[in-house]
Amino acid sequence: MSFAPLNILFLPRWYPNRYDPMPGLFIQRQAEALAAGNHVVVLSAHPDPACPSEFEIDYSEERGVLAIRVYFKTPEIALPGISQLANLINFYRAHMRGIEVVGDFVPDIIHSHILTREALIGHLLSRRYQVPHVISEHWSRYFPQNGSFKGQIRKLATRYVVARAAAVIAVSEVLKHAMISCHLVNSNYFVVPNVVDSPINDSTSKARSGTKKRFLHVSCFDDRAKNISGLLHAIHRLSEKRNDFQCLLAGDGPDVENMQQLAKELGLQKETVDFIGLKGGDDLTRLYQEADFTVLSSSYETFGTVLVESLACGTPVVSTAVGIAPEVINEQNGILVPSNNSDMLVEAINRMLDHCSSFNRKGIREGIAGRYTPIAVSTQLNTIYSSVTRDV
Repeated sequence: MSFAPLNILFLPRWYPNRYDPMPGLFIQRQAEALAAGNHVVVLSAHPDPACPSEFEIDYSEERGVLAIRVYFKTPEIALPGISQLANLINFYRAHMRGIEVVGDFVPDIIHSHILTREALIGHLLSRRYQVPHVISEHWSRYFPQNGSFKGQIRKLATRYVVARAAAVIAVSEVLKHAMISCHLVNSNYFVVPNVVDSPINDSTSKARSGTKKRFLHVSCFDDRAKNISGLLHAIHRLSEKRNDFQCLLAGDGPDVENMQQLAKELGLQKETVDFIGLKGGDDLTRLYQEADFTVLSSSYETFGTVLVESLACGTPVVSTAVGIAPEVINEQNGILVPSNNSDMLVEAINRMLDHCSSFNRKGIREGIAGRYTPIAVSTQLNTIYSSVTRDV
């Protein structure tokens, strides 16, 4: 299917920046995917206490995407209420500075990512340019387990911009329903998954030394969401029954030291649980390929990139029923268990340890191929853009 090229302005709340290359990687991948057939400009604003001036603009071409990052100075002294208002004003002004840098670029569509303040700016710019405004949400705050969607002003503002958007996109069905349950109403809801850099190749597994089964957990070490403590307790219970396995925990984040301390308190030695730090690229691909299976123990997820990455390597998964897991996990590629059910998580890992070698890794890899590629996701987005621009 071919689409007429569009000028697309991305407004992401999260985007890789000079201080942290990780936030919003999935948004960056969408922008890069769309740049194959469109002119994409990304405008992101980042608070920076060390900013040498009121605003600093970083302007760069990245894989076909024009990325404009505007860093703005935050107040040196935090004053309740006043500092928040000052940051909000500077956040808005930073976007206006970025629009000046764009120059002659006139968007055909404005695509905001992450509610709420970014979508408010997207709404204002859509009225300025008289073009459709599309909103994508990736945040888990609408789930009861998260509970951070609160405050009457926030709720009213969010419902206002959502109702007036030309389309609203969630990354999974479960996130869409969570948003609707919070009365975020729009007649044009879509579900479009994240782009996943699937490490698909001809080799789905690699030989490794040792007789122990090895399974992998990859996360950002936010225990409230990822339930790493629940996984460690499950591993402790299993270690009392068998010692023929090792769990590798890859990643970094706010709770990594707490989880390392919990592992010590549970008596889990490195031979059973090994914290191996943040991994990415080929190193992460190799870990997936060499693992006998992967475990996702989250209490909630908006998507679940780890699932796709693991399956794309042909590696089966034990996963809680969060994010896209109920849509992609089946008897041919893994085991699905309810979230926050310790007994069933222990049982599933125990069963997978006994039967992981019976899974058809080539079949697992082929079953996921093509579903989360840049072409697949950009085609879905281009279809949405085409429908909303035609209606204008």
